[in-house]
Amino acid sequence: MGEEYDEEYDAERAIVFVDGNNLYHCLKEKEWRTWTDIGLLAKRLVGNRTLVHIYYYNAPPPGDKPHTERSNAYLSRVKKTPNLTFRFSWLQSTKKADEYGVYQSYKEKGCDTAITADVVSLAAKNEYDVAIIVSSDGDYAPAAKTGASLGKSIELVYFPGRKPFVMEPLALMRAFRPGYAVPYDSEPPPRMPYKQTHKKKASKKKP
Repeated sequence: MGEEYDEEYDAERAIVFVDGNNLYHCLKEKEWRTWTDIGLLAKRLVGNRTLVHIYYYNAPPPGDKPHTERSNAYLSRVKKTPNLTFRFSWLQSTKKADEYGVYQSYKEKGCDTAITADVVSLAAKNEYDVAIIVSSDGDYAPAAKTGASLGKSIELVYFPGRKPFVMEPLALMRAFRPGYAVPYDSEPPPRMPYKQTHKKKASKKKP
């Protein structure tokens, strides 16, 4: 997207919006570490810009699932992350059937709407310069379009193989790297400096 730029981003204020359910399933699909340290993830995505806040969105797991206790333990760790607001979505339950019989199926609801509302309302309040959305979902196109119209930069961190092409004209697209997903209590990898193609609020690289 555009020319190459190089500048100090310390003055830019960034807020990270994490679609927790989408993040988990994409990590699982790639066979990468799933119970990611959200605070460290946000810092690595922000780089040398200013991290204003983290918003994390997820639904509590259903009570009749074997992994519920472990999932709740992880979400409890996420809630303790400094400078983070946890937004609860919910699970919609439906009954399905296959050759083995009838079973309960769950689908997360409310996450897309909540992220879109926060991205737009915080942009209108001038709470950030850059919104970093961690998700491979194209449903955030309206949020990206509105945020951009308010003079904000929008970045979408997507997973390889799950690129939502509808977002390309609206946001700076960044592929999720395996090194971003660092579990809690593990040794953090070296810091990655923020340097990339950027369209807004940048000066051309000096010769």
